[in-house]
Amino acid sequence: MTRDPSSRGYLPSDPPDPLRSALHSFARRARDKPALDRLDNAAAEAFDAFDAAGVDALLLKGPALARTLYTPVEHRGYSDVDLLVAPADIPMAERILGELGYTNLADHLGIGDVAGTLSAETWVGVATTATAEAAPQIDLHWRLPGAQASPESAWAALTRERGVVGLAGRRVPTLAVDALALHLATHAAQHGPGQRQPVEDLARGLERWASDVWRGAARLATEIEATEAFGAGLRLLPRGAAVASDLGLPGTGRLEWEIAHRDGRPRGTFHLQALSEARTLRERASVLRRSLVPRREWIACQYPWARGTRVRMIGARGLHVMRAPLWAARAWRFRRRAGRAGVAGR
Repeated sequence: MTRDPSSRGYLPSDPPDPLRSALHSFARRARDKPALDRLDNAAAEAFDAFDAAGVDALLLKGPALARTLYTPVEHRGYSDVDLLVAPADIPMAERILGELGYTNLADHLGIGDVAGTLSAETWVGVATTATAEAAPQIDLHWRLPGAQASPESAWAALTRERGVVGLAGRRVPTLAVDALALHLATHAAQHGPGQRQPVEDLARGLERWASDVWRGAARLATEIEATEAFGAGLRLLPRGAAVASDLGLPGTGRLEWEIAHRDGRPRGTFHLQALSEARTLRERASVLRRSLVPRREWIACQYPWARGTRVRMIGARGLHVMRAPLWAARAWRFRRRAGRAGVAGR
């Protein structure tokens, strides 16, 4: 079977045997249906609660793509629920998820967004031990990955038009097709070529959506200041690189290098970036303090032996501070190599 070079082996260029493809997809849907139904029900429950409280939200990725990008005989699985929430409604959405029995994983683990790079937080529900059901997971997004505009400005641009999909017996809002195309590319850039699903989604979008859709996605990328991530994501595939060229997108050598080497990115890279971009002494002091003195929960997660006694916790904190210069040196080398790649790619 020959393969389309634009998909790097993810999608066959020759149409598969329809019967075999349908049977394979049916088997996957039958196997995954209980888990997907639980996730769909969790999403519908969240939307019901959000609607009652006046929280504005959109369904992202997973079921939204399964119902808009994939055909009825194809299968697109997912392992969590992704919701994009209006920035002003984030506090209420967090409160509602807490009332529904979800736990904020970042708070539980003591994770702090020192560099301001996060675009979402993960909330984990309660597992059902009687039936061995896994706990549902909801990722609460306040912006799309790669967007540099304020969350408020990006939300206004992304919700100017909306799509709708069916979910667990109700209709829920999602991104319009231009915004979906933009998200396909930025999501692929976020995870890089090492994760199959985002690249496969992007390959299907490039194959199935017309050039007008991608031009609309490029305009949206400009509005939410995500052009760099949009272009770098497209360039993960030869077909996407051709689209990026047709759209006149600028080069993204540095980001492409960082995506290609994301598995080798050392600890502290984003912290060092935040320190270099700090504009005042107060901001620099804040970055250093939060980097060198993280929350107790984070220390306990990184150094399990520190749990239980105050002396061990003090020792773990001291070890963390001692290791910081080594992490900073590795992060500096990584950023320097990325910078050189950016210059070479101009």
